[in-house]
Amino acid sequence: MADGTTNENLHKAYVGEAKASVRLKIYAEKAEEEGYPSVARLFRAIAESETIHAKNNLKLLGEIKDTETNLSESLARETKIAGVAYGDFIAEAEREGNSNAALMFSWARDVEEIHAKLYEKALEHLLAEEEPTYYICSVCGYVSDGKIPEKCPVCGSPSSTFFESPPPPVCEK
Repeated sequence: MADGTTNENLHKAYVGEAKASVRLKIYAEKAEEEGYPSVARLFRAIAESETIHAKNNLKLLGEIKDTETNLSESLARETKIAGVAYGDFIAEAEREGNSNAALMFSWARDVEEIHAKLYEKALEHLLAEEEPTYYICSVCGYVSDGKIPEKCPVCGSPSSTFFESPPPPVCEK
């Protein structure tokens, strides 16, 4: 584990790499939509590379712990962001008259609250040695445990907008 300025730099590098990974995955989707599959593959490949960089930074920061601790800490983070950050974001967007941003922040807040409940339930699944299937709303990010709802309880989108969470990548190391 690093300390001082190196620790700060590892955190900054992690944030930058994580942002790049997400951005490139979204760019890949756009390239696919526009009929550029080879560019989409490139964006996805580099996104995976950026994810590896972010993971390496998290390891050096000592952020990756045992699964039970990771679940507990994730639960605490989701609860905090849903209760504090998004409320402020929504209020500011409303003050500025940006209803689209306010709606997106509201959806994210609601989904973050659901994430917290999913983490709690995951601890139960872990103890019961159950293997649940998760389904994700492609519009707002709502995650359902075990079944696809007829419509998304957060944004109201139909069941056809849900996709199954992909399986974890296989890593030989």
